[in-house]
Amino acid sequence: MTDSGPTFDRFFDSMESLADTISESLQSQVTIEDSNHHVIGYSSHQFESDPARISTIIGKRVPNTVIIGLRKKGVMHQLENAAHPIRIPAVMEVGLGPRLAMCIKHQQEILGYIWVVDRGNLAEGYAEEIVEKAAGIAGRYLLKQRGWKTKQDKAFEDFFWKLLTSHYDTEPRIRQEAEAWSILLPESYYIGVLESDKIIDEHFLLRFRQVMDANAGQRLLFLTAEHNRLILLFSFVFPVEGAEILSSFMNKLLADMSRSEGCRLAAGCSPGYREYTSAALAYREALTVLEIKKLLPYHARGLLLYEQIGFWAHIPAIMEQKRSRTRRSALLHPLKMHDREHKSDFLKTIAVYLTLDGNLKESAAFLHIHTNTLMYRLNRIAEITGRSLKETDYRTSVYLDILTEETAQVNSWFQFQEDTGNAASTS
Repeated sequence: MTDSGPTFDRFFDSMESLADTISESLQSQVTIEDSNHHVIGYSSHQFESDPARISTIIGKRVPNTVIIGLRKKGVMHQLENAAHPIRIPAVMEVGLGPRLAMCIKHQQEILGYIWVVDRGNLAEGYAEEIVEKAAGIAGRYLLKQRGWKTKQDKAFEDFFWKLLTSHYDTEPRIRQEAEAWSILLPESYYIGVLESDKIIDEHFLLRFRQVMDANAGQRLLFLTAEHNRLILLFSFVFPVEGAEILSSFMNKLLADMSRSEGCRLAAGCSPGYREYTSAALAYREALTVLEIKKLLPYHARGLLLYEQIGFWAHIPAIMEQKRSRTRRSALLHPLKMHDREHKSDFLKTIAVYLTLDGNLKESAAFLHIHTNTLMYRLNRIAEITGRSLKETDYRTSVYLDILTEETAQVNSWFQFQEDTGNAASTS
């Protein structure tokens, strides 16, 4: 470093002031990012900017297209494995001009990045020395911020669990504690629960936050993980009417995370609420959706939102009530006896027929029989039971008894279709 170079032994109150100091010394634009590529400091616009830097500063985060482009080119790998600043040639496909860059690390852990626009004026050696010294300061700042953020995250998580477990008895008390932690509660919110077939680790959490950040239409307020379950409280930037937008958002979230992490995910989401004393209820509603999906995977495969749950919400309670009884369904008894004595498939036939909404063609195809054969079976069922499936009360009662008393059998009948559907949805 020359005598005219900046001194880095002073206190920097922000990454903005550090970026300006580097910029003044090197006469180039500077951007400092955290490990998630969020901008934490950038120098003023006294020089011409390239598209990548302009979009980064406007969005306060490096666009995904830029990050993906740099990773495909091997630039990020080279940068993250270098111990010192490196010179990066232009990658015009993503609008990035030449850069001098350094990955900020602590014990091999990536904390962030420093990027300096190279307009051909960066003195060899001197510029690298400036950036390396600045990286040391930025690293200490990021570690300190992480310590504060860890404490804040713990407080946020404790507050969230208190909401989920009905710890607070009044709305004013909730608002008071939120204000104490500078938590800005949105006017309305939803609680979603995602369940993975793998344990949720730090990498999964990081990727989930990145996916949520990429969706500009919503705001993630709270997030916590429990074994293979992820619980979140979120809101939409603009008011949402109807279930279509919520359903679309949740389905996209599931698809993005399943594809990114190579896992199977199921989810349940509560309706929107304004009162935060209702958070525990919203949490139970989201869990109820997941419970139904576990009990009857094929039948509830399209279920996602509690507000669309209908009679499915009562299935667990009906099953619990039936467990306490020794007497089984009188409606199913004649069919089960006939199947046992004559090796017929009438119980499966009626289960498939009702599950497929009484569609003769689909039901026959599922059972691998002709539609005439199916119609014959349905007529025989009516003769055996003395009841017609055209009777709404009988039709409903039989269907509920099949779902709640013959659950394992039902799931085995529909297992292949359920597995095929999951494979298609996650491919």
